[in-house]
Amino acid sequence: MALPVVVEEVTAQWLTSAIAFRFPGVEVTSCRHVDVLPGTSTKVRVALEYNDTGRAMALPSRMIVKGGFEDHSPSMTDMYRNEMRFYRDVLPFINMNAPRCFFAGTDPDAWQSVVVMEDLCERHVRFCRAQQPQGYEHVALRLSAMARYHAQTWNSREFDNGGRLEWVGERFSDWSLEYQNRYLEPDVWAHYTSLPRGAAVSRYLHDRDWMVAALARIAREHKGKPVCLIHGDTHLGNLYVEADGTPGFFDAQVSRAPWSLEVAYHIGCALDIEDRRSWERPLLEHYLSQLAIFGVKAPDFDEAWHDYRRDLAYGYFIFAINETRFQTEAVNTAYAARFGAALLDHDAEGEST
Repeated sequence: MALPVVVEEVTAQWLTSAIAFRFPGVEVTSCRHVDVLPGTSTKVRVALEYNDTGRAMALPSRMIVKGGFEDHSPSMTDMYRNEMRFYRDVLPFINMNAPRCFFAGTDPDAWQSVVVMEDLCERHVRFCRAQQPQGYEHVALRLSAMARYHAQTWNSREFDNGGRLEWVGERFSDWSLEYQNRYLEPDVWAHYTSLPRGAAVSRYLHDRDWMVAALARIAREHKGKPVCLIHGDTHLGNLYVEADGTPGFFDAQVSRAPWSLEVAYHIGCALDIEDRRSWERPLLEHYLSQLAIFGVKAPDFDEAWHDYRRDLAYGYFIFAINETRFQTEAVNTAYAARFGAALLDHDAEGEST
């Protein structure tokens, strides 16, 4: 089916066609745009009314329509499709708390992919924010949730040719690698280190050659490690907490990768610098114990500690080069500062080769 490529095309008629894939007989009789939230993708909050069938199914009166409605959207085709496939092809089969999805589809002849999901504001969840670092218990609960879905796909045969997850790529390959290399061009890298985020980290972390070597080391040492499905972008802005404390995840950019890439990324983002220094070891021990509970033969602590420390450089890179059209400079600076401090604490700037 045709997908909307401008916000104005998100209409009652289009939503009727989209929702009918999973809810036959439903008609959206009214659609009002409540908010339009731009970003990497655009989120359109819509207020909906239904025919009798829709009301009988108790479909929500508000939903979020998420897709590529920005000027930069044609360059984000692979990222949009990856998130759409998370909702369509991954979420039904793994144990991850995420927004309920009512439609997920793509146009293979254009850049557009669209997801129609529940509006979490209607359930009064608490959204996490970069400017509010997490406490120990919050991060421990999140790591338990990660260990559960990591364990479900640990070295899974579903990643093999013909498997359900065959399409899930590695973080350092294909479009993800192309995206990375775009920002490692010398003039591009110099631009980002000149921004406030660059002033928030040591000048030693401005060294482009070090950054290239650190990422290459991660990619090289990941070879031969057990892989699992990772959410792929567990910074605080993509996370929420249910009223009962259950961690929730959205805005996934799934890939197959060793566990350490996700755990280092999340701990680096989520904790205040001094708290991370105090808690990263016990939190890593907690994560490994949870893997064991969920049936995985976890690596020993020394190996895990090495892998965790190495992969912190990836989180630093993401926020060193993250564009302000995706996250504000305040957010990018907060995360870059946390990762920058972690890299210095672990002498990572001297261990990239």
